[in-house]
Amino acid sequence: MFLKSLSSAIALLLLLTACASTEQSQKDKPVDPRQGEAVNQICFTGNMDGWSPLEGDNKALIVFDRRDDAYKLDLVGTCDPQWAMMRIATVSRGASNCLSRGDKIFTDAGMSRHDSCTIMKIYKWHPENVTDEKKPSETEKPAEQDSTEN
Repeated sequence: MFLKSLSSAIALLLLLTACASTEQSQKDKPVDPRQGEAVNQICFTGNMDGWSPLEGDNKALIVFDRRDDAYKLDLVGTCDPQWAMMRIATVSRGASNCLSRGDKIFTDAGMSRHDSCTIMKIYKWHPENVTDEKKPSETEKPAEQDSTEN
């Protein structure tokens, strides 16, 4: 009995240590120079004009409005924008042409599995602040991707 309780306590301690180290590593990660100020919502005139996954970050998505303004969406959930092929869908809890924290993103890669992500934060995105390490595909709006808004 004592051995079982001790092993449970050790497992719990290891789990808490792993969570703490993950949080610390996320805080230590440098902010991308293209990431601007946080915004509460993005409103689109009609539809979103395009989107692009963020290279090396499977929990972020860059979206473009009709004025060619770019925004970074920080996501949490089971979708992976890097696996999306041609389309994404958005489900807004508020105004139909606006996205804000708590709204959902679905990708065509996960439609059959009903995978979705929730928007946690929205930032203005400045692709012109590119550094030498960043690739051009991360700074330019893709031409052939569609979005669907609900």
